[in-house]
Amino acid sequence: MTLPSSTTDPSAPPDDQLQRPFTPLDPEDVLDFAEVHKRYPAMADFHARLGGTSLREVPAEPGGARILAKCEWENPNGSVKDRTAYALMADALRRHGDRPPEELRLLVYSGGKLASAMSLLGQQTGVRTRFVLMSSSPPSLLALLKERGAEVELVPAEGGFLRTIRASQRMAETEPDWTLVFQHSNPVNVAIHERTTGGEILAALGDARPAAWLASIGSGGTFVGVLRALRSRFPDVRAIGVTPEEAPYGNPGPPLGKPTYEGSGGHGYGIRQPFVKAHDELVEGHRHVTLPRALRGMGEFFDQTGVKIGSSAAANWLAAKEVAAELPPDAVVLTVFACAGNPEQWSELGR
Repeated sequence: MTLPSSTTDPSAPPDDQLQRPFTPLDPEDVLDFAEVHKRYPAMADFHARLGGTSLREVPAEPGGARILAKCEWENPNGSVKDRTAYALMADALRRHGDRPPEELRLLVYSGGKLASAMSLLGQQTGVRTRFVLMSSSPPSLLALLKERGAEVELVPAEGGFLRTIRASQRMAETEPDWTLVFQHSNPVNVAIHERTTGGEILAALGDARPAAWLASIGSGGTFVGVLRALRSRFPDVRAIGVTPEEAPYGNPGPPLGKPTYEGSGGHGYGIRQPFVKAHDELVEGHRHVTLPRALRGMGEFFDQTGVKIGSSAAANWLAAKEVAAELPPDAVVLTVFACAGNPEQWSELGR
């Protein structure tokens, strides 16, 4: 896949974690958290309730392929990011060793759902958490983080999510007592989705053979982790990324800073998420969905099914319907519904 040439990000640090090459690691090599579970029973309990979410058939265009969606709001804290948060927190605790948990301070940039899940784990384990969020974050999230005792730093939404990442990098550089949790480069992010999200999909498919896998790209952990699991059994499965039209994957120019559907988007300056960049040769292409269209999709899905899905899930559903309409009725398209949305979105939709 050829992408247009990029401009240089003037805010990038000299050794930018966001642009380092990524090499995936075997889940068996990075997801051994037995000692963490012993020291922190709350982590073991969260892990026991994590995953096992349903794979449901959802509405598709008549005459086209079936669409199966992994329903991630069934996780303990209500999002696919619960899996990522568990892996990142467990990895941080494993590195921390047997020192008191209150000595560990985690600095986390987030689009929202990761902060929600990690704040819960921080509260349960006694680990101090500090989240760097966009100023456009929903009030319901900010209230939840305050309730859980987390610290919050708000970054102006202009400049997009890249500005949030850069702000967290600068904070980590000037405040070394805080450990930056860099979700875009930690191999446990991909590994947890390869083992659990992808593994569960493979188990639920039975005899079905998927023709395509589509998912919105935030860090790329879910998209790539599940792709790696699917490719282990179905080497010809098509991979299609989904990103906001306002912030497409690999956008060569500066970030537009426009609102996008939640938890996804390209960074600008030609920066490609490291997990996805390392697998670009496996990705057929990318579909783009505007925020207004994603919000309408939330309402359309609810009207058809009575089920609430978030804006990234709606974007995935809309893109999956496009792809499924191009395939025969006996084909299967896979996607993921990251969450059920937030109160502010549903209030805006009048539902």
